[in-house]
Amino acid sequence: MVLPDLKAGCSLADSAPGYLFKAFREKYPDHIVISYINCSAEVKALSDIICTSSNAVAIVESLPKDQKIIFAPDKNLGAYIAKKTGREMVLWNGACMVHEIFSLEKITKLKIRHPKAKLIAHPECEEPILRQADFIGSTTALLKFSQQDTSQEFIVATEAGILHQMQLASPEKTFIPAPPG
Repeated sequence: MVLPDLKAGCSLADSAPGYLFKAFREKYPDHIVISYINCSAEVKALSDIICTSSNAVAIVESLPKDQKIIFAPDKNLGAYIAKKTGREMVLWNGACMVHEIFSLEKITKLKIRHPKAKLIAHPECEEPILRQADFIGSTTALLKFSQQDTSQEFIVATEAGILHQMQLASPEKTFIPAPPG
């Protein structure tokens, strides 16, 4: 029997309460709203397009260049997409606690101890982490990269749950979780 935890939540979804997001959206009536799938049903209902980290860049690039965009709820993912596409977007100031806890200082020390390790990161990580990353991608892209790349060691800056899948897919490789601050 599986018993769900009714108190379980998502820090990213919680960072964009529907009533506040509705008021925010109303300030930008000429903007289309693109929301990352990790948001509440309320925010999804207020959105024009729902994206994943895998397809967000392609979705933004598919829109006319003069189309104004609000991106929610993750400011880090939004900033990454804006940088990749060259598009200016209004970003909701939300974030995922899991991706904001990584310590650049501790990752740097880890890289010194493991000089051949590649840092791979999810685009929800903060900009300083992304600047140091050897590869940035969605969870699926990180898994695929770790399988196809010739490196034998990876420092992984995303949710720790993916490490098990990476180890199963590439048992001969070493996967090190990025340390929190």
